[in-house]
Amino acid sequence: MKTLRASLHSSYLLLTAALAFTPAAAHAISLSALLGGQTITADDKLFSGWTQIDLVTVNGGFADPTKFDVTPLVDDPLNPGVNFTIPIDGIGTPFGHTGPSSVIFTFSFNVQTTGGQPIIKDNSLRITDWTFDSGPNAFIQITETVLNAAGGTIGDKQVVARPGETPPDLGNPNHFDTLNFAPVSFLHIVKRIEIQGPGTNDGARLEMFEQRFSQLPEPASVLMAACSTLACIRWRRRPAATLKYCTARTTARTCLDP
Repeated sequence: MKTLRASLHSSYLLLTAALAFTPAAAHAISLSALLGGQTITADDKLFSGWTQIDLVTVNGGFADPTKFDVTPLVDDPLNPGVNFTIPIDGIGTPFGHTGPSSVIFTFSFNVQTTGGQPIIKDNSLRITDWTFDSGPNAFIQITETVLNAAGGTIGDKQVVARPGETPPDLGNPNHFDTLNFAPVSFLHIVKRIEIQGPGTNDGARLEMFEQRFSQLPEPASVLMAACSTLACIRWRRRPAATLKYCTARTTARTCLDP
């Protein structure tokens, strides 16, 4: 029975490690619900304290937080975050208007580790989808300021999309920005979305962007990975030894209980 118990123990370790590194199902929640007090979690990152700071519209520009879907990004355990998906009628300038049109939408939120560990070490921002039906001077720009728990500014980031650029265009440096800093457990993010249609009929719509908060591996995760590796090695060695022993005996009992 010792061999059986060891095999079952190894299987348990492998299953536990697999579950620890398997992303949980990600469910979208509207930005309006978050602004109303709800929270969202991506792995061990809690996003809370969502607050609308300002909304300025000119000549038909618009923003509707009820149409923003916010989804946890849990595909990379060391780089979780949130993705913002917006239908074409969620934020932008009209496709038909006379004179300049614009919208500036500003909101903020907090990011913190659920266990309080100071392991958030950098932050990235990427714009991934948009639509233009405009002249060359229209643009969609997202800027954000990253602050620490004391309210001090850590840094700023900015991404911008312009007419003629085809989404997602991942190789364009203007569509991605990152900020590195010493590991912390808490951040406050102030995000500003600005869409400008300076000429007549300059229509521009933002449809998707994401941001991530990469981190140092937690000690428990490192230990679990090490245990998983050792369990794999032990699991691979056991069957051969057990098979040799079983071929030398004739009963199932002696095979299981040497």
